[in-house]
Amino acid sequence: MTKKILFSITAMSLCNFFVQAQTFTLKGKLAQNTLAVNPYIYLRYELRGETIVDSCRLQQGDYYFSGNVEYPAEATLSLKVSEEKEAYYKQTRLLKPYEHTFFLDAGNMVAISAKELWDTRITGGAAETDRQAMKAAWRKIYERDEKVLKPKRDAAYSAKDSVLIAEVSRLSAKSDAEQEAVKLQFMQQHPRTGIMLKLLKEYTRTKIDPAVIGPLYDGMLPSLKTSPEGVAFGKRLAKAREISPGQPAPPVVLKDRNDSTITLASLKGKVVLLDFWGSWCYPCRMSHPHLRALYARYKDAGFEILGVSNERGEPATWKEKWTQAMDKDQMTWPNVLNAVASTEKDKGILNAYDVQAYPTKILIDREGKIVAKLVGNSESSNEALDTHLERLLGAGH
Repeated sequence: MTKKILFSITAMSLCNFFVQAQTFTLKGKLAQNTLAVNPYIYLRYELRGETIVDSCRLQQGDYYFSGNVEYPAEATLSLKVSEEKEAYYKQTRLLKPYEHTFFLDAGNMVAISAKELWDTRITGGAAETDRQAMKAAWRKIYERDEKVLKPKRDAAYSAKDSVLIAEVSRLSAKSDAEQEAVKLQFMQQHPRTGIMLKLLKEYTRTKIDPAVIGPLYDGMLPSLKTSPEGVAFGKRLAKAREISPGQPAPPVVLKDRNDSTITLASLKGKVVLLDFWGSWCYPCRMSHPHLRALYARYKDAGFEILGVSNERGEPATWKEKWTQAMDKDQMTWPNVLNAVASTEKDKGILNAYDVQAYPTKILIDREGKIVAKLVGNSESSNEALDTHLERLLGAGH
């Protein structure tokens, strides 16, 4: 067996690594490897930001790996295939028969592949057992709903029926919400699960509710919390706490289409809806009719919308795309362009409000404090916004 470990860590962290690490073994049996171009199987995973790659020569389908892990880590078993096959599966996004992803954990693990590598079942690891349980729960919901949804979806898109398409979208959203509820319930019932960090990151893809997520993060395995991924998530959670309901809204200072500076502070005294959108974003554009109706209803009662456009592509084209979309969607409320929307190192206001998806809407009261963060263009988001505005501005308007 040959091992390649890529790392650059200090002597102190190296010492901590060996003190905290626990041993794992992975004994496997592979029935078929029809696409492989050599007789080796590879194990790849990351620990504390360092990528570890191990290889083992297959002996009549048998293989064996061992090593140390500080905390459960997502890992991949893989075979070497031709560049042509690799390109094919990358382009088609089909399930790769020559790979299998799982959770590597301390202890003695056994991997059995009934056919190709993708069809592998791994036992002996607590984190992997939890991953399989979650996967089974999601699949149960998915397969149940697909029996109803697939015929409706095919019929709706074949007929190009917007009403049916909207109904299918609503049902799909309901199914997704049920899967998310199962995920949350699992985390609450298994606070020390080795897949907690992965589940937390998936569950909070678009936003974090600190009241719900904070206790889960605080109670997870210490080794997960102190991992680079855990520390990064902790920083995002801290930011979410800074912009939770009741907290002052971070400043906004950006320019409109006439190159005039617009600030959020200048709107204090009004109920303000920050709308993070982009001309390229279909759900964002579809939310604008609802915003037009709300603006017409509540503008005279002290309601203002401040659109924050986040464009893509060449910066030289941003203003044209943004202003054309504003005119087409009849956006008569103030709108500004986020000039750093597409940069990697400095996302400015997007970091301040932890914007992870579009559209994201932030409702702010007359005192400049955050009331709610709403992500996506869904019935539930629209209904929540309506309810908040009725409470803040009066149902009579």
